[in-house]
Amino acid sequence: MKFLLSDAPIAVESMAHDAAGGFVVFEGKVRNHAEGRSVVGLEYEAFPEMALAQGEALVQEAIERFGLLEARVIHRVGQLAIGDTAVVVQTASAHRREAFEACEWLMDQLKWRVPIWKRETYASGVAEWVVPGEAAPGPVGDEMFTRQMRLPEVGVEGQTALAGAKVLLVGVGGLAAGSMPSLVGSGIGTLGLVDADLVELSNLHRQTLFAASDIGRLKVERAAVFARRLRPDLTVHTYPVHFSEKNAEQLVSAYDWVVDGTDSLSTKLLLDRVCHRLRRPLVTASVHQFEGQLMTVQPWGPRFTDLFPEPPPDHCVGTCAQSGVLGVVPSLMGVLQANEVIKGILGLPVLDDKLLLVDFRTLEATTIWRTSSGEQSFGGSSWDIDVASVNLDHFDLVDIREPDETPKLIRPHRRVPVANCYEGEWTRPTIFVCASGRRSYRLVADLRARGLRDVFSLQGGVECLERD
Repeated sequence: MKFLLSDAPIAVESMAHDAAGGFVVFEGKVRNHAEGRSVVGLEYEAFPEMALAQGEALVQEAIERFGLLEARVIHRVGQLAIGDTAVVVQTASAHRREAFEACEWLMDQLKWRVPIWKRETYASGVAEWVVPGEAAPGPVGDEMFTRQMRLPEVGVEGQTALAGAKVLLVGVGGLAAGSMPSLVGSGIGTLGLVDADLVELSNLHRQTLFAASDIGRLKVERAAVFARRLRPDLTVHTYPVHFSEKNAEQLVSAYDWVVDGTDSLSTKLLLDRVCHRLRRPLVTASVHQFEGQLMTVQPWGPRFTDLFPEPPPDHCVGTCAQSGVLGVVPSLMGVLQANEVIKGILGLPVLDDKLLLVDFRTLEATTIWRTSSGEQSFGGSSWDIDVASVNLDHFDLVDIREPDETPKLIRPHRRVPVANCYEGEWTRPTIFVCASGRRSYRLVADLRARGLRDVFSLQGGVECLERD
């Protein structure tokens, strides 16, 4: 057995292996404080069959992942006093580096993946069960989001939506250094991290998820540790693989939103195709020296490929490694990516028909309208209706233009600016109309994504309505 449970004090026996040059022993003891509270005792409880099976599998995974020659974990159960040994992790490998890395990885994974619970008894006399992987007492939990929930656009309903959201980050580098902490801090419930790369010294000036001690280690694993330290209740899945045609659909299909953190044009085009096919919104960003660009690609709107009808070669624009980049630029663009995802989950407008260009030398920003070259964007949907095909008397008509826009509608209608339409009930069949049909189409697409079904957009907008 490589994983053992013990109800008696642990006696650590030396691990021997003739082919091993590195041996590491970690011994975790019960300390007299936790989360700022004075601890006087500890109790561990496990579901033995499940804990032994999952613990054994975890140790075997460590052996295979780090090329260990041997590994062993012993975990106490029952009552423990201050200073007692709670867990021992032992690893042996040909070289000490792998032994150290495996030992730390096992400790990180043990608390999330093996069903062992602990109850801390405090000096006040209070005893509380602390479930590994769930929010710890104190600042993590509802209190963490109090100020965010005061926003009328968020509230309890919005925070619940964030907690239920699953977001996939493809590329865990400079952009992720901005997007990931912002997403985790917002209350996103599940995070997926895709990247096969190892941390390099040249990454550290902009990829601030990592430290110098992480050099040579998998980015996804170290980023997951960062995320869990910020929010222990977060669910994180790591995928140390290259995003490719072979795995793209399987990865994307498990998530609600996708964030592109890569600097590869071919990967961006692949993300655009797969997200469009699977009807997943994609937030993509790019950086070049002092500049950044950002856009959100919704399943019904203009796509990334509409900007590149004939894709240029993958290396026509230099990567960060080739052209250089100011360290703060990827992080700033990553924060903007997180902002798009959070707004989208809350049902607020996003850059689904615009491209944002930012020059961080001058702090000048330019917004460019994007249009679709295909038919899927603004036509052919069941909610984009032609005025000639319906009897308008069977619908409520809502003009979503701004108050100063003309001409005024002659037909009976309500006038509700588009920003206020997201707060409406819309229980009756409703047709929204704007100047051209573009704003109403985006609004209806958003409302339908939130579960409303009796809402429609009028093709061609006001001009077509009045001509009829």
